[in-house]
Amino acid sequence: MATCSVPDIADKNVTGDSLYGPIICDQTFVDWAWPAYKFNSDYWKNGFGFDDVCNTDLPAARTLSALWLLNYSAEDYMNEDWANSCLHWGCRYVRDQVGDLRAMCGDGLAIARTTGGHIELYLGCFYSKDVPGRAETLMHESRHQGGKPHDANFPSWSGYPVGKSGADSTWGYEGAWMYGALYLWWFYAEGTRTTPALRQAARMRAQYVIDNAFATHPGYVI
Repeated sequence: MATCSVPDIADKNVTGDSLYGPIICDQTFVDWAWPAYKFNSDYWKNGFGFDDVCNTDLPAARTLSALWLLNYSAEDYMNEDWANSCLHWGCRYVRDQVGDLRAMCGDGLAIARTTGGHIELYLGCFYSKDVPGRAETLMHESRHQGGKPHDANFPSWSGYPVGKSGADSTWGYEGAWMYGALYLWWFYAEGTRTTPALRQAARMRAQYVIDNAFATHPGYVI
């Protein structure tokens, strides 16, 4: 049965919530981000943080931290041109694709799902992922919203359920796994207003996706 009990909370210095939490606790940012990323307020009440957006124990603040990272990690973050790296345009892509952002329980392990024109984020996203990982999830799900379902099964060497659907066929398919990994790669390479430890964590996560989420290994080593 699904539960919305808050699990044990990992060290916020490690996840990045200690860094980004105070930054997002700014009414101007919240007032902009909430409609820009189409938070459906009905789904962020009842313990999800709608009335307590500065509380980094709760999903709302943890999601806003990921959005701050998406928007302000490029040195020249005002330049969202598609010709630049996705460190610049990732925030714009998510804004364009998300139609309705919802917080839900899930089963305690599920991360996220795109269905019926909206993106659902679950406890696994809020509490098993660090701030860059949550940004990756938003990129991943937005790519689904943009019309790219997974088109392959996980390969024999994968750390994901072998033979099950949910992989992307190739890097060139430009699917959800590619978009998430690419963002993390650029965050590692050029991310600013962050810490070396979070950049390294992004590199490790991106490499894990590259090594495990494609039916044909892309061949990249970050």
